[in-house]
Amino acid sequence: MSIPLSRPHPPLAARLVIGDGALRSRALQWVWRLETAGLLAFTVMAFFPTMSHVQEYLFLSLAVIGGAVAYGERRRLLTPTPLNLPIFLWLGWILLSVPFALDPAYSFGEWRKLVVKVLWFFWALLVLRNSEYKDMEGKVLAAVAVGSLALCVYALTDFVFRGGLLSDRLVRARAPSSDYNWLSSYLVMAVPLLAAGVLRMRRPSGIVLFAGTAVLGLVAQALSYTRAGWLALLSQGLAWTLYARRFAVTLGVFAGAIAAIVLLLALDAGPYHRDTRDLWTVKARAAGWKLMLQEIKEHPVVGIGYGTETFMARFGDRPETFKNKGSHNFFLMTAMGSGIPALVFLAWIFIAGIRECIRAARAYAGEPETAALCVGLALMIVGVAVRNLFDSMFMGSLACVFWILMATGLSRMQTRGGT
Repeated sequence: MSIPLSRPHPPLAARLVIGDGALRSRALQWVWRLETAGLLAFTVMAFFPTMSHVQEYLFLSLAVIGGAVAYGERRRLLTPTPLNLPIFLWLGWILLSVPFALDPAYSFGEWRKLVVKVLWFFWALLVLRNSEYKDMEGKVLAAVAVGSLALCVYALTDFVFRGGLLSDRLVRARAPSSDYNWLSSYLVMAVPLLAAGVLRMRRPSGIVLFAGTAVLGLVAQALSYTRAGWLALLSQGLAWTLYARRFAVTLGVFAGAIAAIVLLLALDAGPYHRDTRDLWTVKARAAGWKLMLQEIKEHPVVGIGYGTETFMARFGDRPETFKNKGSHNFFLMTAMGSGIPALVFLAWIFIAGIRECIRAARAYAGEPETAALCVGLALMIVGVAVRNLFDSMFMGSLACVFWILMATGLSRMQTRGGT
């Protein structure tokens, strides 16, 4: 009877998959470092719409790598969050409505784009849960500050070079290779998180970075001359006063808004901001919304096709669309395209996100840094919702920023771990 001198070792691949967890982490920790670096880089890149295609290809590559490694390491691929169910129901209902669309091929293509954007949320959660670096929330906020700073510097410099004025909005601050609507939407998301960053920072240099960028963001938002953006910021301010129960500040915000409106109306005596005061865009949007509401009434369950181009495909020959070339309301576009159930699930996503952020802010009341992040995220969601009442701006790089930030907050709110 022979006694083996040593136990046979399994092959390296088997050890990486079924071996000791610490061994697996050491062997493949470079993957999670790469994924973390990619997440932070994508957060900065997302503030520049022209880089969206490159960003998407890189994202899909990292998502495949990260998913494969997590599966091999027996890590949890899907993080449970309060948003998972409404997200899956939303995507599922839109897919269900595709066969009933005016152009099923187009609506299916728009659904696939939507799925890719939502994948950002789940991939960011996966990376944040498995990153070896501490304070990933702070690093993501720093990336938001860097991206916002670059965006604001470009927007303000471009505004000056193109001859922008304070007396009218003939020239408006804009995002790179895009327009004022994109700039306004970026800043609606960024400003409350920049404010949260100020409260989280301890070093003077960090406070200066976040506070200075927030001020530039407010200036750029003002010079975008986008009334929907102004209204979104106002709604965020009011939401904060209600959360903090600063009712005196609430009255002050209302008084300031009324004073601004009175000032604009008083300018009727002169040539200033005539275009800003002209409400033809509001009237054109209202006419388009009326058409959409009628279509929702006639097709309340599955709609007539998801996608922003469905509006013109259906109403392009109507006089109401002579000046109004789009739906200009993401929520009505969703309801008209995929029915009222899709709108309900979409609203559920926003409401669940706000509720979770507020719940976490109260739970972490003893940790001001975490509470500030949660409140900032809740205000971001409020601003995005209000902004999309007047345009369909939940797309492209804007959606990427939104889902990354949502994942950042929820990863902190949920139990973190590698398995």
